[in-house]
Amino acid sequence: MRRAKLRGVLATATGVVAATLAAGLIAPVNAAAAPVVSAKFLSTTNLPFDWIPAPARFGGISGIDGDGRGNYSVITDDTGANGPTRYFDVSVPLNRDGMSVGAPALVGGGVVLGPNNIPMLPGSGYEFEAIRHYGDSLIVASDGPEPFIRMVSAPGLHQRDFALPAAYVPKKGSGLRGHLGLESLAVSEGGLISTITENSLVQDGPRPTLAAGTSSRLLQLRGNGSVSGEFVYRTDPLAPGSSARAFKGVSEVLAVNKTDFLVLERGYDPARNSYDIKIFWTTTNGADRVTGKAALTGNEKAMPKHLVYNLSSLTNLRPGNVEGLAWGPRLSNNRRALLAVSDNGFNSPAVPNKLHVMAVQFPG
Repeated sequence: MRRAKLRGVLATATGVVAATLAAGLIAPVNAAAAPVVSAKFLSTTNLPFDWIPAPARFGGISGIDGDGRGNYSVITDDTGANGPTRYFDVSVPLNRDGMSVGAPALVGGGVVLGPNNIPMLPGSGYEFEAIRHYGDSLIVASDGPEPFIRMVSAPGLHQRDFALPAAYVPKKGSGLRGHLGLESLAVSEGGLISTITENSLVQDGPRPTLAAGTSSRLLQLRGNGSVSGEFVYRTDPLAPGSSARAFKGVSEVLAVNKTDFLVLERGYDPARNSYDIKIFWTTTNGADRVTGKAALTGNEKAMPKHLVYNLSSLTNLRPGNVEGLAWGPRLSNNRRALLAVSDNGFNSPAVPNKLHVMAVQFPG
């Protein structure tokens, strides 16, 4: 889609929106043997902030997913201040070594609509945090006061919303925590849809501290919306020396195969303006199923995990507020490109949306 045409689509959608105006015992992480998965940093590119300056600005990028042909859908977490509930399609040309062979380009996009294809009103409680391709459709997750997972067809036409299990529905004393819930999405082989809650459900235990992590849940849904399984994923504690204002949680999950995932744990300390960005390998193999549990006991065996890459370890790189992961092309020597995108909070141009590229090495 040409830039002028994309502006027209987003401008029209904006006009429609405007006219129609969202401490108990903890079982240790299972120490089962893990495959040797490692990663190497390759490059960082700043995405242009003025691709779509108005009426629907490019920015606030919180999720990314590839279509297998060199294009990537990215979604903004804008709640209506800068335009409608939109996503963009971006071309990122990489060679067999994972190096850039051209600048990223804006190639399309669309507007995520609500049930009956009614535009979502600014301030109505939505906040999109993740996006994945699902066949010819897209799956998106909103982490607002009334969280939901939605399937749409390009360019954003509503297909269905997935019902969340009762334990996840926000209520007094239980359910997803406000803005600490549906931050992530993964689609595995066979079409299984997964999300890991950013922090524990309210009834499952506390948020992360300097001493301990939080017991997030991995929820897996079939394409028809039925629950396939639930498991416990235990995050790391807050970074050493973090202030009382710091937070940490799961920002993204990316499927490796039917049982294994890469998980992005993102921490931030506003008192120090510092990020703690780590990518872990994890698996459901060896973990206890907690499907249908109203509340965790703390004795469940969590999913085993090991560190794949620490983006915060690069002394000359400020990774930014990294929120999304996507697979890129397969590379030489049994490697695969891994893309990570940061959210600039619409603080352009001082804070760019960054696109980090790494090479992940699998065993064998």
